Amino acid sequence: MRSSTPEPRFAKLSSATGPVTDELARSEHARLRRVLAARATINMAEGALAVLGHLPIEEAGLVLADVARRLRIDAHLLADHVLNLVRGIAVPDAVYGELHRVLDEYRPGERDAADRLPE
Repeated sequence: MRSSTPEPRFAKLSSATGPVTDELARSEHARLRRVLAARATINMAEGALAVLGHLPIEEAGLVLADVARRLRIDAHLLADHVLNLVRGIAVPDAVYGELHRVLDEYRPGERDAADRLPE
């Protein structure tokens, strides 16, 4: 006799075994690791911009997103550049210049942002 309670669909999928599901699980795990690593890099870059730019952390996140949009690059790639800047590693001139411009926009009335960003 059949049970009156239907079996959930995901139970069938999760109970499946074999190379296809193992490969999918590994692929998903790798994707999640990349996403988490990118998010961690972005969070660290936001913190660095908050300190360097004397900004609240929320505005530092807006600066990062604004610069990434203006330069048409992914936020995690820009975050890598910001962290390199903090480490004293050279960054592309376009990134450096746009960071200055956007920080100036977020801090109206203050001195030029060049005094705050490391060379």
